[in-house]
Amino acid sequence: MKRIGVYFFLLCGLFSCTEERPNVLLIVVDDLRPLDDAITPNIDQLAEKGIRFTNAFSQYANCSPSRRSFLSGLSPVRGDSGGNLNHYLKNNPQVSMPAYFKQFGYTTASLGKVYHGLKEDRDSWDYYHDIPFSNQFHPWESYASIKNQQIKNLDNRPAVENEAEALDQYNDYNISLKVMEMLETYKDQPFFMTVGFRKPHLPFAAPRQFWDLYKREQFKLSKYASAPVLGDTIVYQWSELASYAPYSSSYKTGNYRNKKVSDFQSMELKHGYYACVSYIDFLVGQLLEKLEKLNLDKKTIVVFTADHGFHLGEQQIWGKHSNYKLSTQVPLIIYDPNLNPGKNIREGFVELLDLYPTLTELAGLGKPEKADGKSMLPLMHNPDAPSFSAAFSMYQSFQKDVSIKDLKAYAIHTKNHTYIEWWDFKEKEIVQQELYELNKGIERVNVISQETSQSVISKLSDKINRYNSKLN
Repeated sequence: MKRIGVYFFLLCGLFSCTEERPNVLLIVVDDLRPLDDAITPNIDQLAEKGIRFTNAFSQYANCSPSRRSFLSGLSPVRGDSGGNLNHYLKNNPQVSMPAYFKQFGYTTASLGKVYHGLKEDRDSWDYYHDIPFSNQFHPWESYASIKNQQIKNLDNRPAVENEAEALDQYNDYNISLKVMEMLETYKDQPFFMTVGFRKPHLPFAAPRQFWDLYKREQFKLSKYASAPVLGDTIVYQWSELASYAPYSSSYKTGNYRNKKVSDFQSMELKHGYYACVSYIDFLVGQLLEKLEKLNLDKKTIVVFTADHGFHLGEQQIWGKHSNYKLSTQVPLIIYDPNLNPGKNIREGFVELLDLYPTLTELAGLGKPEKADGKSMLPLMHNPDAPSFSAAFSMYQSFQKDVSIKDLKAYAIHTKNHTYIEWWDFKEKEIVQQELYELNKGIERVNVISQETSQSVISKLSDKINRYNSKLN
C-alpha cells in the first residue's frame, strides 16, 4: 500500500495530477465464443477502431474461476479444487485490478455479473449493482415472460425463449440502463467501470427482434459434431443444457456419448444463441453511443471480452467445461483512443490474465506488484512481437465420480496444437495425455501415441511444467 502511494506521488511529480487520466470501461460477456458470422455491427465497429486479438484465451472454462483469475491477476493454477483462489487469497492477500485503480484515485463500479458473486471483492468497488436473485431463478435466467418466471419445477425451465416482450423485461437491458446512468454520474472523474452481461448464457432468452435478424435455415449442423477420437475420456461428461427442458431427461446420464441433440433442437439452440449475441451487441452499441454523447469516447479505454468460450454441438458438447479451444478461446478487443495500432488484428497468443498489467500500463499506472499475466503493449505496438506464441488454461472435473473428481487438467494452446495433461496429484502422476493437431481448426483426433508426436509432446509438456512450477 505504501509502495503504491509513493509511486502515485512520483507520478504527480513527473506529470500534472490535474492532467486527465483515461477512463476504463471493461465489458465482460458470459459464455461468448468468437463468432465471425453473427450480426454484431457495434462490436465490429469497436474492433475496427481498436485492436482485435484473434488468439485470446481464458484460464478456466467456468464462470467463477475465470473471473476471479483475471480480476485478481492470479492464475487458477495457484488455487485448489476447481480453480478456486479463495484459500490462496486468504493466505496471500492480493490487490485486485479494481482495487489497484481505486488506489490511484479512480472511482470503481461493478454493474451486472462481474465476479460470479455480487459481493466478491466488495471493498474494491465504490459502487456495485446487479439484478437480485428471486423466485428460485438465478439472475442469468433472464426470462422475460411471466409464464417462464413462474415455473415451479426447475427441470421444466425452457432452454430457449423467443417472446415479443418489452426490452425492460430483460435483465441485461436494465443493467445497460444503469451503466449509462453511472456514466453520467462519473463523467467528470476518472473511472474504472466493469459491466457484466449475462447473455448468451443459457437459457437463450432474447427479445424477438433479435431472433428475427436470422432465418432458421441459415444455421448448419457442425461438421465436427462427434467427440474427439481417443480424447476426453476423463473430461466431465455433463452439460448445463441438462438443467433445461427438454434436455434434462436425456442429458442427466452417465451414458453421455450415446445421447444426441436432434437436428431440429440443434438449429433452435444455435438460433437462440446467435439471437442473444446480437442482443448483447445492441446493448454494447448503447454504451458506446452514450460515451460519445458525453464526450467520453476520446478519453476512455474500452475492452470487450468474455469469461470463456462455448460449444454449440461441436465435439458433442453443448456448453463449456473443457480445455478444448472452443471452451477456452474468447473474443478480445481493446480500444485505446490514444493508440494508433496501424493494422488492427493481432494473431499473437494472449490470455485474460494479461488484461490487468495491460490496462494499468495503458492508464499510466505502472505494473502491479504481483501479476501472473504480462502486458500486451509490445504486441499492440508490434504484431510480430515475440513471447506471444502460446496460452495456458486448466480445468478440474467437479463430477461426483470419486475416481476422477480430484484430477486436474492443464493445457497449452499454440498455433498448431492443443496439448492437455490430466494429473492425479495424490499419486503425483500423469494419468492421461491428449495432443491434437489443429489443421482443421478444432481438436478432432488425439495423436498422443503416434511416434511423430513425441518431440512435440516433450516440448509442450515441458512448457506446462515450467509454467506451473513458476506459480507453485
